[in-house]
Amino acid sequence: MADHLADYDSQPVNLVGGEGCFLIDDRGRRYLDLLGGWCVSTVGWRDPEMAAAIKEQAEVGVYVPPFFRYPAQEQLAELLVSRAPGKLRRAFRCTSGSEAVEFALKCARAAAGKPVIVSINGVYHGHTYGAASLGDACISKMEPCLPGVIKLPLPRTEAEGREVAAEFERLARERGDIAAFMSEPVWTNAGCFIPPAGFYPEIQKICRKHGILLAMDEVATGMGRCGRWFASELWGLEPDIVCLGKAFTGGYAAMGATLVTEPVFRASQGIPDYSTFGWLPQDLAAALKNVSLIETRKLPENAAAVGPFLIEQLKPLEELSDVVEVRGIGLVFGIEFKGARAYEVARRCFEQGLIVALADSRTLFFGPPLILDRTLAKQGADIIKAACGYKG
Repeated sequence: MADHLADYDSQPVNLVGGEGCFLIDDRGRRYLDLLGGWCVSTVGWRDPEMAAAIKEQAEVGVYVPPFFRYPAQEQLAELLVSRAPGKLRRAFRCTSGSEAVEFALKCARAAAGKPVIVSINGVYHGHTYGAASLGDACISKMEPCLPGVIKLPLPRTEAEGREVAAEFERLARERGDIAAFMSEPVWTNAGCFIPPAGFYPEIQKICRKHGILLAMDEVATGMGRCGRWFASELWGLEPDIVCLGKAFTGGYAAMGATLVTEPVFRASQGIPDYSTFGWLPQDLAAALKNVSLIETRKLPENAAAVGPFLIEQLKPLEELSDVVEVRGIGLVFGIEFKGARAYEVARRCFEQGLIVALADSRTLFFGPPLILDRTLAKQGADIIKAACGYKG
């Protein structure tokens, strides 16, 4: 633990550099980074085009207050909504995924004129109070949490999916105060759970039937992570609100965005939307270049191709008696154990030069840079299998 930094459990390793899918410590040791900053990295580390774009803007050295217009902001907003599913047309500027979720909560309640948000239990949405209350980060020491949140169980099977959807239908029918249903399209921090077939189309159907807004937190899943620009596309969803962060800038700047439809934007008029550091010129340069490189390098397509290959490499782990499931979609993965083995496996991986993390004590989690290729995927899979004790 650091002496002065507010920090509870970081590792005493000094990472000083990076290159592609690798991180480098102060001793010169290279680590294959399968975590990617927790679904942050897109084009990889130390990308020369990203560095050049940021350097060029930094040399201009200007700060534009949010109540002035700046052409690059409109350019980025247009790029985002043009790729987004459905009828999203406006982008609120913010500095992180947590702030993007806060904007979503404000917009949903303001636009609907109703207080209640329905979410999925155990899903992470951020550390600010609203986001923490919507998700699983508002612990007892922090209470009282934000009121007006109803949490439904996380469904792991199609049968459970039908039960949860039926409960949502009942709530929608019996209550008149639900503004929105809001969750991740893939439940990442909960352990990389993939929604059962038919679950989200049914949730969307219920939302439309009862005039409830559909909001998707794509902070971890957006920008190509799940094989499409937005994971919502995988289920044919057309959200009224979408949150972005993490891979938004590929790890080169602190930014977020909340995308909304034109009706939501107009009905939300008057909410506080000032963000002091929202979409600064230097950060914009990083985001614009990142979006361009994701597209030109076909990184969503790469995630859709390399992800299944890595799953194929890891699936033999399910032969082990203490492994419940290997799961993933695109380039986000979870390995669930029967007991609290995740920390031990992550430690063994790190000792062998591989960086992964934990969703919880039973679940290994990783979301590598979107440039990961099959050679590095196999290298990482081999280390993970050895760390789990697989000898096949």
